[in-house]
Amino acid sequence: MPDSSRMDAEKIKKNLHPLRLGSKILVFDTLDSTNDQARRSLKEGAQEGLVLIAESQTKGRGRMGRTWVSPPQTGIYLSVILKPPIEPEHLPQLTLLAGVAVVQAVNKFTHTKAQLKWPNDILLNGKKLSGILSEYDAAPNGEKAVIIGIGVNANHSPADFPQELLPFATSLKIETGQAIDRLALAAVLLGHLDREYHAYLKDGIPAILKKWMQHSDMFGEKITVTKAGSVIHGTATKLDDNGRLLIRTANGEELALDSGEVSLGSNSPKA
Repeated sequence: MPDSSRMDAEKIKKNLHPLRLGSKILVFDTLDSTNDQARRSLKEGAQEGLVLIAESQTKGRGRMGRTWVSPPQTGIYLSVILKPPIEPEHLPQLTLLAGVAVVQAVNKFTHTKAQLKWPNDILLNGKKLSGILSEYDAAPNGEKAVIIGIGVNANHSPADFPQELLPFATSLKIETGQAIDRLALAAVLLGHLDREYHAYLKDGIPAILKKWMQHSDMFGEKITVTKAGSVIHGTATKLDDNGRLLIRTANGEELALDSGEVSLGSNSPKA
């Protein structure tokens, strides 16, 4: 059953001290997709820092066209509009930044530490808890913008997931055995995202990369990467300055990957 704490913009804002995002929050009962709503808002002149939250999504999206399961009053489904002075090729840096913010937030609600999986997944006990979809866009005046969509499985029960996702997906409620206060989670998440973004604009990507790698257990492990129909086997070594995943193959070659599906073993979350 969904929890009874409906998303409330004013209650969330009471727990925020906005630096760059969160001064304006819009909450919708139902949207096709919070990222799609963010695109529409940009066309209407939305400013940086706008946060859009939906109680449910009818066409929630993940990477590679996947569906993000978004039952009503159950998860966190939100998008933020940012306008950083970066080129499109640096968009992955914002995905990593959002990952750091999400893992910091969810770790306040569980005793088991969540882990980051490149490029955009947050895992808890080896299953997918949260995902991030970052998209580059522009306002009508040509001003560059980045839309960061975040989905967190908060109070999902096993029945909320399609049967084929049950081996790979989880929620905070499933893992902790307790319903999560979604208002509190949303406020904590936005607070971390705001601070990490502010620090990124001030100091650049190095600190984000360091935090990201500290919250991941994939480095030094053997992985399989599927990209454009090709399968690459190797050992994950680190992230480079552009946020690309560096892997070392069996023949000693070092590859830098800017995209791909990473499998850490037989349990490969695809939620």
